[in-house]
Amino acid sequence: MAPNPGSSHEEGPAPGLTQAAEAIGTKLGSERKRRVRRGLTASIFTIAGLTLLAELTLRVTDHRQRTFDQTVNRTIQRWVDLTTAGLFEELPDPLRRYAMRPGAEAEVDGWTFRVTSHRTRGSDFPLEKAPGEKRILALGDSYCFGLWCDEDETLVGHLARLANEREAELGSGVTWRAVNLGVPGYHVGQQLAALVEDGLALDPDLVVLYFNTNDLEQEGFFLDADLGVLRRDLLPLPTALRRMLWSSHLYGWIVLQHRRALEAGPIPPVLDPRVPYAFVREDNLAASRIAIEEIADRCERAGVPLFFVDQPHLTWQGELQDPDWPFLPLVTWTEELRGELGLPGVNLLGLFRGYADGVDRLDAGGAPDFLLDTYVADEGIQAAVRWARQRASAEGRDWNELDYAERFALFGGYPGEIPATPDFHLTGEGYGHLARVTYAALRAEGVLP
Repeated sequence: MAPNPGSSHEEGPAPGLTQAAEAIGTKLGSERKRRVRRGLTASIFTIAGLTLLAELTLRVTDHRQRTFDQTVNRTIQRWVDLTTAGLFEELPDPLRRYAMRPGAEAEVDGWTFRVTSHRTRGSDFPLEKAPGEKRILALGDSYCFGLWCDEDETLVGHLARLANEREAELGSGVTWRAVNLGVPGYHVGQQLAALVEDGLALDPDLVVLYFNTNDLEQEGFFLDADLGVLRRDLLPLPTALRRMLWSSHLYGWIVLQHRRALEAGPIPPVLDPRVPYAFVREDNLAASRIAIEEIADRCERAGVPLFFVDQPHLTWQGELQDPDWPFLPLVTWTEELRGELGLPGVNLLGLFRGYADGVDRLDAGGAPDFLLDTYVADEGIQAAVRWARQRASAEGRDWNELDYAERFALFGGYPGEIPATPDFHLTGEGYGHLARVTYAALRAEGVLP
């Protein structure tokens, strides 16, 4: 048979073969997609199941509470007592996060803590001033708030008392009210928010910014009303999301492991730039500078004098006396900023190094003249102080008349255990000494009588 002139041996596969190949390819592709979908579905369900199992295990074993219980000492228990008494409440503000609860009241270890309707510590008072009344508004953290002392033993309580005693001597008819807007755990950015949202509406005649070196951060705490503590969450997530996720115990476990890893460095976390709340981080210093500038600007616009109390990070007095003390550059940074802004104030470094009048004589070789550590409110320290006082009395010596070296020597042979890292908040007596130095500086500036 003669070949068909329209045909060629170079033609493609017959239509039937092409369709068969396409069908096979389509079937294989669909099978691959089904396998991938099944694998993804299995993976998702496996992950979800493991997550649920982990969450249930942590809840059933009460891991969060057990972990917390392992860290509880007397100081932390005091925090728990304050918080579970409802002294604080959460706020929707992602910066401020929490504040004192209006009308709350608690008694912890003999100290009374009351919150006014204006979110300040103390007895309630009318918004409108009485005739002849003036107000000292104090901003700050837990040192300003007064842990652990009564409301009239805080720095601002002592300042108001000293001013009133002087006004009585002058017969002026003026009375000064202490308005304590200090909130435990607040950094300086939160202190600015408290001033703007609550403080200026109270018509202060003087604002005292009781600044502490550990206010040099911007990370802040979250309020955990269930555990009764302020907690850290250092995961780089939005504040609202971190609040929402905290209801998951698995998330809480992740937060704890993440924080432990960050804080496990060879230097203290507050001096480690890897740690978000470290005082030495450039972003924290920049944010603190902005907040302090804004506090000064708000006070100036309101026509209210601002006085800056610069308290160094509290450690053992002997450490503060070290010329190479690692926190000293932060004191220098704060004092330089205060100078740039032209803010009147007082630097407490000399007082905390042991010079009763607050004048720092360390570089000149001056010996300290009082033992600051006796003012530390930690129950372990105070037990040692009571023992040393009793020893002095048994030896016929007046504790109040003893100098630094004599007091220090009396602790020799103390049979108890002095905590290595005590709660360095001050006693009411300590705040009283601090107030005398601060009051002298305020009088020198002409803002108190």
